[in-house]
Amino acid sequence: MSGITIALLLIYAVVFGGGSVLLILQSMRKKKSPAGGEQKAVKNQDGFGSRLGFILSTVGLAVGVGAMWRFPMMCAQWGGGAFVLAFVVICVVIVIPAGWAEISFGRKFKKGPVGALNAVAGKTGKGLGYIMGGTSLGLFAYYPAIMAIILCYIFKSFGGIDYAQNAQAVYDATNDNRPIIYILVVAVILLVAFVSLRGIQKGIEKICKILLPLLFLILIAITIRICLIPGIAEGIEFYIKPDWAQLANPQMWAAAAGMALFAVGLGPACLLAYGRYVDDDMDIATDFITVNVVQLTICLISGFVVIPAVVAFGLDPFIGKGLLFVSLPTVFATIPGGSIFLILFFVALMFAGISSSLNQVEIPVQALMDEEGFGMSRKKAVLTCVIIAVLIAIPCVWNDAFFAVFDNVIGNIMYTFDAAALAIVLAWKVGARTVREEWYLPTSAVKWGRPIDYMYKYVAVICLVYFTITAVISLF
Repeated sequence: MSGITIALLLIYAVVFGGGSVLLILQSMRKKKSPAGGEQKAVKNQDGFGSRLGFILSTVGLAVGVGAMWRFPMMCAQWGGGAFVLAFVVICVVIVIPAGWAEISFGRKFKKGPVGALNAVAGKTGKGLGYIMGGTSLGLFAYYPAIMAIILCYIFKSFGGIDYAQNAQAVYDATNDNRPIIYILVVAVILLVAFVSLRGIQKGIEKICKILLPLLFLILIAITIRICLIPGIAEGIEFYIKPDWAQLANPQMWAAAAGMALFAVGLGPACLLAYGRYVDDDMDIATDFITVNVVQLTICLISGFVVIPAVVAFGLDPFIGKGLLFVSLPTVFATIPGGSIFLILFFVALMFAGISSSLNQVEIPVQALMDEEGFGMSRKKAVLTCVIIAVLIAIPCVWNDAFFAVFDNVIGNIMYTFDAAALAIVLAWKVGARTVREEWYLPTSAVKWGRPIDYMYKYVAVICLVYFTITAVISLF
C-alpha cells in the first residue's frame, strides 16, 4: 500500500474508531449540567430516558441501510478514496454545525417539523415542514424494498445456497419474485409501525439500545475476517487512496453531500424529531459530535467490509444495488467460513434498516400530530403513514427504473433541498448567533465561539444550496 493510503487508514482508525469508543464511554457517565446539578431525566411525558439512549437512537437513524448499502455503492461509483475523503470533510464542516442547530431547534419548540417551522417562518415554514415529512415518508416507503431482499438473502444463506456459482442468478431470481418481495415490504412496514406506536422511550430507544451494539460487534468481526483475505491490500488501496482528479468534480461533492446528509439524517427533520424529546439540560453539542463520529466510523467500516474485498477478487464494484447482493456473496462464498460472516452481515444490515426506519416514520407521524397541522393522535398518524407507504412501495418493488429515480430524488435532491432550506431558516431568519448562544450553548460543556456562526451561515448554507442545484442538474 502507498504511504498516503497507510496514513489515511491510520487517521481514520485513530480519530474515528478510537474517538467513537471514547465518546460512547463518556456518554455513559452521569454528567453535570452547566448549571451545576446532574443532568435530569427527560421532562417530557415521552422522551429519551438517558444521554446514551438519545445517542444510540440518533446513531440508529444515521446508521441505516444508507450507511451499509448506499455508502459502499456510491463510494464505488465515485472513485473510492476520493468519495471517502469528501464524505469525511462534509460530515465535519457542514453536518456538525447544521446538526447542532436542528436538534436544538426541536428542543426549543418541543414540536414536530410542521409546528416548529410554523413558529419561526409562518405558513412558508409550515409548508416546508410538510415537504420534510413527505421526504421521510418516501424513505419509509422505499427502504423496506431493500430490507425485503436482505430478508430473502438471510433465508437463502441459512439454506446453504451456493453463491460462488450463480450469485447473479440468485439475485435476479430474488429481485424478480415481486409478490414475495412486496409481502415482506409490507411486513417490515408493519413491524416498524408497531414499534413506533410504543413511542420514544419504550419503543425506539429500547430497540436501538439492543440493535446498535450488536450491529457494531458484527461489523468488527467481519472487518477482521476481511483483513485476512490474501491480496486485500489492493482493495484497501482503491477504497482509501483518493483519486485527486475526482476531488475537482462538483458532482462527486454533491453526491458526497447527499450521502453525508442521508447518513446522519440531516435535512428532512430527522434530528429535529428526536431533538423534540431531548432533555433541556442535555449537552447537544457534545452528544451530536458523538453521533457524527460514530456514524462516520460505521460508514467507513461498512465500506471497508465491501469495497476492498470486491476489488481484491477482481469483481465489478460499479454494479449499483447488486454490489451487496451479487459481488459480496461471491466473495464470502469463496473464503473459509464465509457463509457465517455473510449471514452476520445481512443480519447487521437488517438491524440497521429497522433502526433507521423507526426515525423515518417518526417525522411524518409528528407532522400529522402537530396541532398546527392535522392534530392527529399517534395511532391515526402511524396508520396514515403505513397506508401511504404501502402504496408508494408498489412501484418501488415492481419497477427497478422507478426505484433508481426515486432513490436519487429522495436520497440526493430532496435531502439536500430540505437541509438547505432548514439551514437558511435557522442561520439567516432566526440567526446563527441566536441559535448558538440561546439554543445549545447554555448547556454545552465547550463554549463554542463565533467561528461556528460563520461556518454555519456562510460555508454550510452556501454549500448546501450549491449541492442542491448540482443534484437537480444531475437529473438532466
